Amino acid sequence: MSGFNAISLTGSMGTRMVFGMLEEIAIQYVNQTEDSLRLISYGITITGAFFAAIFHKSSAELRRAPYFAYSGLLFFVMAASQLVWLNSIPAMAGGYLWAFMLVDVVIGLCVGYALGIIAMARSRDAYGHARMGVLAFIPIANFWLLLTPSKSDVSANRAPTIPLLTGALGVLTGFVLLFAGVALGALIQVETNRMVAETENDPAMQRAGIDMMVRGQGLEETLRQMAAEVPSQRVDDTTALLRVLSDGTTLRYVYEVSTNPDALPVSMRMGLVQHNCTYEALQPVIEAGATIEHVYQRTDNSEIGVVTVTGDICNY
Repeated sequence: MSGFNAISLTGSMGTRMVFGMLEEIAIQYVNQTEDSLRLISYGITITGAFFAAIFHKSSAELRRAPYFAYSGLLFFVMAASQLVWLNSIPAMAGGYLWAFMLVDVVIGLCVGYALGIIAMARSRDAYGHARMGVLAFIPIANFWLLLTPSKSDVSANRAPTIPLLTGALGVLTGFVLLFAGVALGALIQVETNRMVAETENDPAMQRAGIDMMVRGQGLEETLRQMAAEVPSQRVDDTTALLRVLSDGTTLRYVYEVSTNPDALPVSMRMGLVQHNCTYEALQPVIEAGATIEHVYQRTDNSEIGVVTVTGDICNY
């Protein structure tokens, strides 16, 4: 019985390790720049098309109108697949961001596979062979594949299509799907911006977002971005935040006090430490090893005092 329990425990630990690795990969995935994500998406689509070229054996041909309509449908599917990322921050907080990444990759592969199939069919219809299907994946050149007339008006290998996808109606269907995909993409962008705005007012969401940045980009880069996003502002009648600086793993807030106190009150020091230690937006970076410094100085730049906050001080 003890052996069975040991095997069960080992299997459970192995599963957690696999999911943990997938989660780290997913965090790296979503922390890429927009240009990098476009390249990754393009690569996934090309991979799917490559599989289609190897495994899909067919002699079917596809005319221009249905090819355009199918292309519009695949574009809409790709746009719709991005809806899943609207829940990326809660997913990261819950540890299942990897599932969203897998959905994104699988859909990208499937769309690439389907696009490869219709591109080869269009090439056979226009040129008599499937090799020119590669044009579908080359910007500008893809229009050449789309607009080239059929080599023959009649073919026994022509793929059957419904009336909605043929002739002028097929072209209209393609445009409707393309515009729907563009509109959906714009809607997703608006919703994403709204989520970002909500995150700024939700400490728990801020914690999840910053934790994702630390794990995806590293502590120093996260602190650099945090410092760049904090503007100069007035704290109260006598104190103003001049700037926020990042120095390695230190995030430094520099204040100017218009009065001339000899030192910072103990109550102020304790309150500031308590606030930083319990502030959810700062907890991920402090837990990751960051040092938070609050430097107070007079109008002549002479120092009044420094309040330092670390993980040890916060008892993390």
